[in-house]
Amino acid sequence: MAKRRRQQAGDTQMADRKGSVQPLSVQERELTARAYALYDHFREQLSAEHEAMREARRMRQMKQEGAFAEAGLSPTTNTLGSCVDNVVADQIDNMPEAVMIPEREETMRRAEGMTDVVGYVLHHAGFAGKYQRIMEDAVVTGTGIAQVFWDAEASDGEGLVNILSWHPEDFYPDPMYEEIQDGRGCFKATHTTVSWVEERYPHAQGYVMGDEPMREDAPADGYLTMAPDGDAKVALLEFWYKRYNAETGAEAVHMAQLAGGALLLSTETGLGLEDGPFPDGVYAHGQYPFVLFRYRDVWRRPFGSGLIHDYRPSQRAIDRYCKYIDDNARESSVQRHFIRRGSGVNAEDVADMRRTVIEWDGSDIREVLQTVQTQPINGQVYQMMQYLADAMKQDCGQNQFARGEGGMNVTAGTAINALQQAGSKIARWHTERFKEAFREMVMQVMWVLHEYMEPGRVLWIAGMDGAGERMIEMIREGEGFSRPAYTVRVQVQRSNPDQIARDNEFLLQAAQICAQAGTPLPAETIIRLMEGQRIKESVLRAIGEGHSPAMGQAQAAGQAQNL
Repeated sequence: MAKRRRQQAGDTQMADRKGSVQPLSVQERELTARAYALYDHFREQLSAEHEAMREARRMRQMKQEGAFAEAGLSPTTNTLGSCVDNVVADQIDNMPEAVMIPEREETMRRAEGMTDVVGYVLHHAGFAGKYQRIMEDAVVTGTGIAQVFWDAEASDGEGLVNILSWHPEDFYPDPMYEEIQDGRGCFKATHTTVSWVEERYPHAQGYVMGDEPMREDAPADGYLTMAPDGDAKVALLEFWYKRYNAETGAEAVHMAQLAGGALLLSTETGLGLEDGPFPDGVYAHGQYPFVLFRYRDVWRRPFGSGLIHDYRPSQRAIDRYCKYIDDNARESSVQRHFIRRGSGVNAEDVADMRRTVIEWDGSDIREVLQTVQTQPINGQVYQMMQYLADAMKQDCGQNQFARGEGGMNVTAGTAINALQQAGSKIARWHTERFKEAFREMVMQVMWVLHEYMEPGRVLWIAGMDGAGERMIEMIREGEGFSRPAYTVRVQVQRSNPDQIARDNEFLLQAAQICAQAGTPLPAETIIRLMEGQRIKESVLRAIGEGHSPAMGQAQAAGQAQNL
């Protein structure tokens, strides 16, 4: 957001709240009532999905439930957790990267500059680390969430687009629609205290009431549910909604912040803003500034399903078989003695393992005393447990070769490569799904840059092609806020080792073709391409620069100097 909240003084104590009514306009009262009605409805309808997410988190943390948790002695296996780690690592290797493609030839250079600007924005937003959290949320809970917004405090107060990762347990989209952009609104919840809210929104002091626990999934006696003396817990809601204009056919997206029944901020009415309302909405693109990275779609539901949802029964079966083995091992470590009453054998002497000699009256001790030890468990139990673990790894694309493990008694190079490809197929499929969500996110980044970046502002950034720092001037195209004239193409980032190998192979083939044609590429050009982007456009541009007259003269001069 470009406009800032209005800071007002206030000093209303918790004891003065009873019966206080916030002074609001009719429109603001209607907005507050509608927001809380929708929030209660969304929260009720999404409660089952949020509980499934929290259960997935517990399994991720290897917390047992039911009889296993009550026993407290059964070991847990991390088979599913290691599969999650490897699936997330695959997506980090395949981290996406945006390349702007111009829709007109005359905007080629500006598209290249915008590619660097988007990379600059993602770098300063710390997107690499946030992408890891988004991917883990997507794999564990089924949905990772990225929020794109204009941060007026970024870049030393000059403002810049920022990206925030948000856990789906505290996000409430419209449960009626699979695509959140079609919904009646969406909520982002922050669970905090009344004093925290009033410190940041002093104009609402005396009107914010405590309304819910600090954390829905916290234990009743946990410290997260505790509030300081005299304070109360409250949910700070960020409510995003749209207003449709029948005359223009456009939708304006607005945001309101509420807590404890009080309206804290409204971009539609200007409440809490220094510079007044946003008559045309917060963002010109007219979309909710959230992008959902779904691991697997669920029909007619906004949230997806994750890897833990798929293999939860298998992991529980593995833990159950592990419990059988553990119980048998503990029982086998204890010897049980059966002694006939009146036999003359002192039972306490038998139970005392420190005694090496025990006297008794009789002939054959086996007639009155018998020692029994638990038989070893059937080997099928271990085999079944191992089979379920291996099947889970195979089915989710994390076989031994994909995970970097040995085994499977495979030695032929083609067979090993086939197993590696089988493991990477599923990873590539999910990568393509996440690339589409990333493309949507980058489009919002460009929209917000186009709308909020001051015309003529200059950014000094390092080019993605390794050309060093250069100046890029932000120029707004035309009047108003038309759609940016670029198409976003998403490719995997160069940190992926498989992508590096393929790109370098393409580059070497291009260099070989040039050499065979009698126009070899300079070594400096090849090395620069290996360090930067190796897409077709950058290679063709480098070839053109390498064959330019100036480059040819410089190369000839260098050869003469070497002679």
